[in-house]
Amino acid sequence: MDEEQKQQTLEEYASNNMAKLRKVSYPLFIKFGGISDKDHDDFYSKANIELWKATEVFDEDSGVPFEAYLLGCLKRKFMTEITGLNREKRKADRMATSLDAPIGEEGVTLGDILASEFDLECSTIDKMELSTSEKTLKYLKSLTVKQRQIAEMIMEGYKPLEIKEKLGLTENQYISNLKDMKTFEKSMILKQTYFAQIEEEKTMSQSCTQTLEKSKSNRLSIASIMKKIDNRTIRFDHPLQRASEQWSPAMKGNLISDILQGNPIPPLVFAEQIVNGLALIWDLDGKQRCTNAHSFVNGNYKISKNIRRWNIVYQAQIIDEGNPVLDDNGFPTSEKREFDIRGKRFADLPEELQDKFNEYNFEIVQYLNCSSDDIAYHIARYNEGKPMSASQKGITRLGEEFASIVKSISGMPFFKDLGGYKVSEGNNGTVNRVVIESVMAANFLDDWKKKQEDMCEYMKENATVESFEDFEDMVGRITNVGNEDVFNMFDSKDSFLYFGLFARFVNSGLDDEKFIEFMAEFSQSLHSKEIDGVTFDNLNGKSTKDKNVVISKINHLEKLMNDYLQIEARDINTTIEALSVIDFVRENVNPEVLEEDIDDYYDMLNDYKLDKKSALLGWENEPSLIGMIAYSCANDVNLDEWIIDYFKKHSSFIADQKQNYLHMLNDFEKFTQLIDNKAV
Repeated sequence: MDEEQKQQTLEEYASNNMAKLRKVSYPLFIKFGGISDKDHDDFYSKANIELWKATEVFDEDSGVPFEAYLLGCLKRKFMTEITGLNREKRKADRMATSLDAPIGEEGVTLGDILASEFDLECSTIDKMELSTSEKTLKYLKSLTVKQRQIAEMIMEGYKPLEIKEKLGLTENQYISNLKDMKTFEKSMILKQTYFAQIEEEKTMSQSCTQTLEKSKSNRLSIASIMKKIDNRTIRFDHPLQRASEQWSPAMKGNLISDILQGNPIPPLVFAEQIVNGLALIWDLDGKQRCTNAHSFVNGNYKISKNIRRWNIVYQAQIIDEGNPVLDDNGFPTSEKREFDIRGKRFADLPEELQDKFNEYNFEIVQYLNCSSDDIAYHIARYNEGKPMSASQKGITRLGEEFASIVKSISGMPFFKDLGGYKVSEGNNGTVNRVVIESVMAANFLDDWKKKQEDMCEYMKENATVESFEDFEDMVGRITNVGNEDVFNMFDSKDSFLYFGLFARFVNSGLDDEKFIEFMAEFSQSLHSKEIDGVTFDNLNGKSTKDKNVVISKINHLEKLMNDYLQIEARDINTTIEALSVIDFVRENVNPEVLEEDIDDYYDMLNDYKLDKKSALLGWENEPSLIGMIAYSCANDVNLDEWIIDYFKKHSSFIADQKQNYLHMLNDFEKFTQLIDNKAV
């Protein structure tokens, strides 16, 4: 670009107070969030410098339009800045205790407003100065980009219809985002009262005494529980605990109905943990009951119309002209009334039902003087019989420190805004599972575990903080150079494969843009390229996470990447047969077997007291071993004695798993005949 063209370009973008440069820069840095209004000028200044640099080095003969080149420069610069800021903030968040700085001059918090009745058709939030409130900044940081835009527009006085039009949202999308913005965890960020919490904990620590009791029982009214929640005396944010908002509207409504009827509800379970001389009370079981009751009292939802019992009978005083009607003995008279609670918020209930709700007593079981391991044990134990997802159960085995880091990484913009993940996957533990699997694939692929609970237990013993921080850096690097098409490839199904591949790519010394280039070509054509007669599509049709299948997929991806980018390849075994255990069992034992059956068979195998160092337990031999377990279940025979004997007599197996299965089956039949003959 000659001097005249440079001057024309600079004038085009920088005139009128950098109008055009501002127009192209704003969408790039605002979508990543974590930036307040006062930071905008800093980013515009950085954009101005990048504009000048771009005009100096732009090659007109490249065939790339200047604006496209400039956008790439700006995006990389902004993400480099934001990644550094966000990483420091995430590290601080993991250690920090929330502050109680007020918003505005009158001490009002955004949580005070969000927690009140929020009419989707006429709601507004007064415009406030956000930059002075650490709580508000932390709240906004917890939102997705779209949700931050909604919050900012509400505070600037936009009406719901205007917000939907400007952001291109449907009614359902708007409602869904608002619902997520008002979850218990997010609203509590704005209502944390740190100093009140410390004072209560000091009082508790002074009064607590050492005791040989392991637990005690108590009763607490909902009103008392609400106060303890607001004062953070009871904590619902343990790193191993799953998020709130796990219940459907009908489940929430039935809870409210049962409370108003006075029906018994299963006890709440808390654990006392002494930390630095202070007593913390953690919720172990009952989080959904407590948080949904708390949200109802604060007007955050209406009672569903799809509940079992909606006509609530209650006693009410008879009032005449504002005074109670008295009987002959001078006592107030009352009458029975009915009230349909469907579609009602707490404020819509008669005063008598509001009082009845607040006065309802939950039974409390509290475990005393618990260690971190005790709490993890009880959280897992109390959720065994409930609809806790495999992802939510798995993280309870990871340990408190690593679980906290995983949840911090799950909150990165890549997982909240950029990757191909659903909003619901952030709440139900799926994104946490993606992070755990990805760290495992990047660092411990040779020790891959199919079940997440086993994976978490392994990582608890073998991973380090650096394992997670290295992965955090990898996510930031992909975020810096990626594009929308590549980001969308990182979904809840395949992310761990691509992160595992990137962990191998980083050793190549190539620029990260080359990895994105490969991923783009892979999505277009390389997914169907054959290696040794097999394509990635062939391999990826096997959705199981058996160790041999996962290793085969990542090895195949690495071979494709090395060929495309001309990386000097290390020795990669691409001839491993990607033999799915479930496919093997269906083909050779029972065609009707299900994935959950296979999980049960693995549990049964783990229950046998076998030599854990035996080569027979290698992943290559899993299909035939699990096949034998499946055979025993299908034919109602007992393997207990045979399998112990077989492991004593054998130290190797036949590589052909079908032949090995038939060999074991034949050995089992001979063993059974021998036992039967001895019995006779």
